[in-house]
This record gives sequence, C-alpha cells and structure tokens, in this order.
Amino acid sequence: MRGLLSVAAIVMVVAIATSVMNAQRRITPVGAPEQIDPSKIPHLYDSLGNVVTVDTAAVPTDTVTVDSVPKESKMIYPLIYEVTAGVDIWNPFMRIIGQDYGLASVWGELNMHNRYFPYFEFGMDNASASPEESNFTFKSPASPFFKIGASYNVFYNSNPGYQLKFGLRYGITRFNYRYEGITIDEGYWNQPAYTSISDQTSTAGYLEVVAAVKVKIYRNFSMGWTLKLHTILHETPNQYGEPMIIPGYGNRKNLFTGGFSLMYTFGINEPKTKEFQPEALPASMSAPTPTPEQTYQPER
Repeated sequence: MRGLLSVAAIVMVVAIATSVMNAQRRITPVGAPEQIDPSKIPHLYDSLGNVVTVDTAAVPTDTVTVDSVPKESKMIYPLIYEVTAGVDIWNPFMRIIGQDYGLASVWGELNMHNRYFPYFEFGMDNASASPEESNFTFKSPASPFFKIGASYNVFYNSNPGYQLKFGLRYGITRFNYRYEGITIDEGYWNQPAYTSISDQTSTAGYLEVVAAVKVKIYRNFSMGWTLKLHTILHETPNQYGEPMIIPGYGNRKNLFTGGFSLMYTFGINEPKTKEFQPEALPASMSAPTPTPEQTYQPER
C-alpha cells in the first residue's frame, strides 16, 4: 500500500513540473522584442489639436485609415477671389506721340484661385493714316471691337498683387473704311489724277497670344504691361483690297504690339490663412482598448 502511494505521489509531482515548464515555454518570447521607429508611426489629431499615435496593428482597417484623413488643398486662394477692371492707355499715349490709329479700351477679368483669369475687353478705335511713299490716305471712323479669352498666372500661390500671366484672346470687330486721295498718275500735262474708294465694310477676327505682368502700386491700384503676338484669323474679302488698319488689332503688317493698363481690384473672398486641422477622431479611435496581448509583459 505504501508503495502505491509513493508511486502516485511521484507521478503527481512529475505532472505538475511538466505543466509548469510547458506554460513557461508558451509565455516566454523567442528573441528580443522588435524595435519600432516612432517616426514611421502614423499620427492623427484629436478635437483639441493633440497628437494621437495610431496603432495600425490594433485598429481595424475598415474603421479608420490614414488615407481617410482629409488632405490640405493645394490652392491657397478661393475659387472666386477677385475681379479686376482696367483701362488700356497704350494706344492713347501712342496716338499723342504720333501713332495714326487707336482710341481706348476697358477690360475686366475674374481671378479664380489666383491661377485662372477669364478675360473680356471692349474698346473703340479709329484711323487716319498716310503711309510714307504711298499714294493714298486710309481712314476709318470710330468702330467697336471685342475680345474674350483667359490667362494663367505662373505664381498662383504667391502674392496676388504681383502676377506673371500667359494667355490667349480672340478679338472681333466690324468696321467701315475708305481710301482717299489715291494718285493715279500725273498725266501728260503734269496734272495728277485722283480717285478714291468709298466706304467699305469688313468683319475681322484675330487671335492674340499674350504675356502680361501686374504690379501693385497702392492699395487696390495696380499697373501692368502686356506683350501681344497676334495674327488675323478671318476677314471679309474685298475686291478693292484689304483694310490697312483693323480696330483692336492695329496695323495688319505688325506681328507684335503692346499694352499698358491702369487697374483697380475688387476683393470678393478672403484667402485661406489658417493651417489645415483634421477633424476630431471618431469615438472608436479616441481611446482604443488595449488587448491582453498588448498589455502583457513577458517575464525576463
């Protein structure tokens, strides 16, 4: 009997020791714990602006992900930001110093994101030109012209008071013109013969490729320069010849022309002045509940 009790006691001791050793092996990690680089852990913000570290291993991927956080817009200025009205005084000034055509024009453009600028222009031009070494005088009464187009500002995220823009414009005009004092010849008795071409009507359309600079001078007042490369797209055919000067275009032989404007800007919306702050985290993310595996610290 004593022998049986001794054997049972030995078996019990062996079983308890084996169970303890197996449990120890299950909870003892293999190797050193992995080192995590804090800079690679995604961060979010709570409603108070505090940084919250996101444990991507513990957060379900279908609840909140880093990609779901709104991103900051690349546009600093709002879609409808400003309206600018300008007066082009290039032709009036050139008329004063001897140019034989041109009156004046007014224009306006809408500032969209300080990047895109739809453009519209209205003006009046007339002409009275007698080219050197020619035998006629070209005249055109005051006639309207219209231009429509758009420009792109290279420095769209910079100060809107200083701009460098490139754009396209289409101009169209309908006008009357005539040629006077056309000398035919001097004849046998040195008495010149003259003729004229009475009023002709023409409709012309042209394209302008422009480069423009805007500089703020005081408050909402600015000035700007424009360089124009232009070409005639279409015009009414005429049996007596083409018009020498076209309203809004100038001399048809000139490939380049310029512009100088004084302008005033009307503000509509304010730019974004505050840095982007993500919205508050969902309740499920504000204080994630740790799992037993995360809280357990293995024995050393």
